Amino acid sequence: MNLKTKKTTPRNTTMLQKSVWILGICLILGFSVFMLTSQPAYAVRVSLKRVVFDENKRSEILTIINTTAEPQTYRLGWRRYRMSGGKGLSVIKEGEDDSDILWADDMIRFAPRRVTIPPGSSQQIRLLLRRPANIQQAEYRSHLWIVSESKPAKFDAEPGNKKAMRLAVQPAISLPIFVRHGDLNVETSISNAQLKRTDKGLNTTFTLNRTGNRSIYGDFDFTCTNQSEELILHQVRGIAVYTETNMRNLDFDIPLSENTAANCSSIKITYRADPNDADFAGKTLAEATATLQ
Repeated sequence: MNLKTKKTTPRNTTMLQKSVWILGICLILGFSVFMLTSQPAYAVRVSLKRVVFDENKRSEILTIINTTAEPQTYRLGWRRYRMSGGKGLSVIKEGEDDSDILWADDMIRFAPRRVTIPPGSSQQIRLLLRRPANIQQAEYRSHLWIVSESKPAKFDAEPGNKKAMRLAVQPAISLPIFVRHGDLNVETSISNAQLKRTDKGLNTTFTLNRTGNRSIYGDFDFTCTNQSEELILHQVRGIAVYTETNMRNLDFDIPLSENTAANCSSIKITYRADPNDADFAGKTLAEATATLQ
């Protein structure tokens, strides 16, 4: 049987170009999301990681800090995100149903909405809560979006390579703002904890469960339990479960030295509330043990 090499026709070339173009757009969008969630300190730095308006709080001051060597202009606005058990946060698109989430942006005012900050200086943003008279007992949330208007930085995958893709990155940060009203409660547990060895240490997967009418936010400690003294192997900060979901499937690598990994076959997973949580103030919310199978 004779095999003939298929020639590339102009139509095939066009389809290939379109495929490369679509792939490029996907990479840019994915890289932009990475820049949002990683929150690089050199691009957008703020004084708070979240704001919670409880029954006694009516105002808050957020400080934007310019640590760069150039003047930076920032624009502020509201964004709405949904949390899912498997994917974390995702932007709610225009026209998408978001009636299962109670939003806070209608009751919060902030100023200024656009600022230019000289190098090494800062600017305060004042947030003011106007709680409606008929507000229902619940937790409300929106995300304050802070984006730099400076010319985006460009990156070449391979400098000098004409086929390399150029990515323009516009730094931004998303800050969750909560309004809590009434008698709220939350309970947390950890289930399905598993542990396995990797080339660089250990890996653990588990489900963080939430029940109640408010969100939870806290930190993880991973402790080796089968040694003479308990040793904290790894820590992860700032993991939340919002009210629109009752669980999150989590996956963490625990980097260890070769000796430590060999001697550790069981870990304790501890989830503690954020120290600034008005209700729990750093208390342990959930614990579980994962053992190598």
